[in-house]
Amino acid sequence: MLISKVITPYKLAIILLTALYLKCNIYLKRLVKRFYLLLINNTINDEGGLFLKNSKEEKLLQFLCMFFLTFCIFYYGNVNGYADDTQVENYKSFSEKNKEANYFDGEKLTIKSEMVISPGTKKSISVNVPSAGLYFLGFHYSIQTESILPTQVELKINGKSQYQEMKNLQFKNTWIPEEILSTDRYGNEMSPEVDPLNETQFTYLSDINGYSDFPLAVWFEQGSNELELSSIEGELSLESIELSAKKDINRLNLSKDLTEEPTGNHQITVEGEKNVTQNSSSIRPNGAFDDYLTPYDSRKRVMNFLDGMSFSNIGDQVTYEVDIPEDGYYYIALNYRQDTKIDFPVFLNIEVNDEIPSESFLSQPIPYTSSFSSYTFKKKETDQNVAIYLEKGTQKLSLEITTSPTGEILSRIAEIIKELQSLSLSIDNLLGSSVDKNRDINLEEYLPGTMSQLESWIIELEDFEKQIQALAQVDKTPGAFTQIVTVRKQLESLLNDPRRLANRTNELSKDSGSAAANLATLLQESNRNNLSIDQIIFYQDSLTLKKPNVFLKAINSVRRFTNSFNEQAYAVNVEKEDESVQVWVNRPRQYVELMQRMIDQDFTEKTGIKVDLSIMPDANKLILSNASGNAPDVALGVNYAMPFDMGIRDALVDLSDFEGFDELIEQYPSKLLTPSTIGEKVYAIPETMNFYVLFYRSDILESLNLEVPDTMNELIEMLPALNQRGMSAFYPTATLGTSFKIFPWTMPIVYQNDGEFYTDDILKSGVNQDNTVEGLRQLTNLFTIYNMPKDVPSFYQQFRDGSTPIGIADFGNYNLILNAAPEISNVWDIALMPGYENQEGTVERWSSGGAESSIMFESSENKENSWEFMNWWLQSDTQKDFGTGLQTVYGKEYMWNTANLEAFQDLPWPTTDKDVILQQSQWINEVPRVLGTYMVEREISNVYNSVVVDGKNLRKAIDLSTKRINRETLRKLEEFGYYYDGELIQQYPMPVERKEQE
Repeated sequence: MLISKVITPYKLAIILLTALYLKCNIYLKRLVKRFYLLLINNTINDEGGLFLKNSKEEKLLQFLCMFFLTFCIFYYGNVNGYADDTQVENYKSFSEKNKEANYFDGEKLTIKSEMVISPGTKKSISVNVPSAGLYFLGFHYSIQTESILPTQVELKINGKSQYQEMKNLQFKNTWIPEEILSTDRYGNEMSPEVDPLNETQFTYLSDINGYSDFPLAVWFEQGSNELELSSIEGELSLESIELSAKKDINRLNLSKDLTEEPTGNHQITVEGEKNVTQNSSSIRPNGAFDDYLTPYDSRKRVMNFLDGMSFSNIGDQVTYEVDIPEDGYYYIALNYRQDTKIDFPVFLNIEVNDEIPSESFLSQPIPYTSSFSSYTFKKKETDQNVAIYLEKGTQKLSLEITTSPTGEILSRIAEIIKELQSLSLSIDNLLGSSVDKNRDINLEEYLPGTMSQLESWIIELEDFEKQIQALAQVDKTPGAFTQIVTVRKQLESLLNDPRRLANRTNELSKDSGSAAANLATLLQESNRNNLSIDQIIFYQDSLTLKKPNVFLKAINSVRRFTNSFNEQAYAVNVEKEDESVQVWVNRPRQYVELMQRMIDQDFTEKTGIKVDLSIMPDANKLILSNASGNAPDVALGVNYAMPFDMGIRDALVDLSDFEGFDELIEQYPSKLLTPSTIGEKVYAIPETMNFYVLFYRSDILESLNLEVPDTMNELIEMLPALNQRGMSAFYPTATLGTSFKIFPWTMPIVYQNDGEFYTDDILKSGVNQDNTVEGLRQLTNLFTIYNMPKDVPSFYQQFRDGSTPIGIADFGNYNLILNAAPEISNVWDIALMPGYENQEGTVERWSSGGAESSIMFESSENKENSWEFMNWWLQSDTQKDFGTGLQTVYGKEYMWNTANLEAFQDLPWPTTDKDVILQQSQWINEVPRVLGTYMVEREISNVYNSVVVDGKNLRKAIDLSTKRINRETLRKLEEFGYYYDGELIQQYPMPVERKEQE
């Protein structure tokens, strides 16, 4: 009989039954799935109905279908995407909704508060207003701590946040660079240290994204209103609150540009590297050997420009002081380089004495130029130089990077990214994550409006291109916005081939080159506005800049060439000075420069011991240098697996013999010493740790009503719900496809199941023990039974686009997601690594943590001084100062993942994240390194690949690998004199594998 098309047209049945299936319990899922198969396998008539046979079972299914579909009609809208119902409206929506509302126009109101908002606390204050309406909210505040992170506060008015931007307000501190520059031991100038102002400052409620130059308004009811401020990060001293009208705000009342022109002949130059204040600690000067920059020295590096790599982020501001010799009108020019936004300007808000002088000084465009050149600020309408009136005396000039002219475009692009992800998820909900490539599916029949949605995006992107071209004053889209062109062409291709769209959903949001990924990259790059400033010139008649002649340039080039034959800073020096400790460092120059400064100013000053740092050209050259007798005294930044190979050959010093060793290692996770321990001898101390934690997209989990998993079994239970939406979870062994699987990826689940890779007898491998086998079975089951992806080229990318909203990953991914994924900045978090419960009910969360270590060579003739240096360097105070200094000078992305847990607590990282990482550090463990360990690691990887990739039997693969491991272990024992002629002639000193949680 024919089921009425009013009740179940075929396409409606497919969609709605799919939706219901996602939420049903197991029993209902079976019934829905059965009828779903009937829908697919039976014949569809011309009217879209479905013919079924007249059996009792099918009649029952028809009745259930009628009931299910009625329920689904009301339910389906809640599973079509994610996160939409968890988001508070943004300010744009709020302002549109209140566009007819009255703005307060009375006199400014000031409410004293005198309260300190500490991390994790809430404070409230009552505000009485004369009438209901929109007010501009300002804060007089100070930050008394020295944290380099902006203080983040959530604001609620009468119990709720009126728009998204109120959920994350930033209060920045003002920083003062030291006036006198210090030099390193080679005579090169170094970036100045900066100190926090710690004085009262003022800011209006504003957009954290920097998409608008204007303050944000809030709605107050007449009478008493309660403001609640909660500290998300940092401490804030709030002295008073201001409620202002439009007439009180400079940027909302800008005057017309002056028409007068300068008449004098004064020219005053301010060096770009000589700013007096800045609102980010990492804004810094730099030095370049460029004849066009001032000052210039052909022999030594001098600071001669403000580094655009640091003056880059939206909202960055620097302030200068200039002495004006005479009252009058002046032009302002920059000698600058802006080489990041190709063919597109960077925009500056220019304040004189804390106010925008006129309309053209708001969002002033600074053109693209790949080399240093001059530019005079111009009128927006006529493109003529714009003058400003300045009085005699000291005046302040502030330059702030803004993206307001493109703010609406970028804001809408962020919304389009979510819409692309939502459409991709809707298609996966309908068809599943795997679609037959040979089958054409007209999605418009099952998801009406899909094609019109693609058309709408294309039209919007074309409009964005026109707006961008107008801002850049060019005829084609600038290189800085090529992603818009790329995405438009991608969507046009999909629109022109609608029947293949189902097979190309990865091009919407999943692939690294998908439309969503390209737009996310655009958002990320929009925050890079690298503006380097050599000079700021105030002039009246004409602009005169230094231009070296050809003869002088030739002389400087010759000088630079001859100087290159002299000793280079931080180069490896094989000629040791007896009184100094020679240290090779396996890190970039920025790290080494800061380390040398700390050593000279602190360690050498206190102890009198000289230390020479050299940048290690290649860590593998340590072995060659030791063999040739040119090894340093100490090496830092050495891979944690290397000390064993050198220690077993007596090339390193046993550090446990030195005084203070036991007290020092109490500050570190004890298990990190395991890889460098032979018997009771310890040949290295860890410097950094590579923690593993659980990353999750809170917006996606909330929309799917999923809890953050605490155990691996709970994570496995989530997989069906994720898979049904085309998503999945990530485990580290999927990092590089079928490549070599290292211990940090294979060890955790084995240890969580109480397995071991070694027995007490080195002659017998522990790989084939029951607990180890069970751990490897649990690991491989994730991929063979539970269908987790075997190959994830970039967890960072797929976490961003939402296709992998949960996974276990390390510090490298943490730094990337935290600092290079702005589009998801408020919708992700970390948690403890899930594990397996033991018999006592405790969840065991064992994970790897090894990263880089410090070692001392046996050939050193300066062992006591070398240990004195190592002991100083690895102490908590030194590690904290170094980690803070890195981020202070070079930016928030220079995160120092010290293994010193006492120092880690005080690093300028997000507090809640530090708490999770410190808890996880209690579960750090490492596989002992013994003779033949490389074969154990290799064979565990082979076992994994044999089962997961080749589909072989686990037990057979383990038995084969065990034989290879035992054979190679015997060979290495014989090589090092522990085994001969079938007998163990001396006991190998196995390290104690301490796995009990402390």
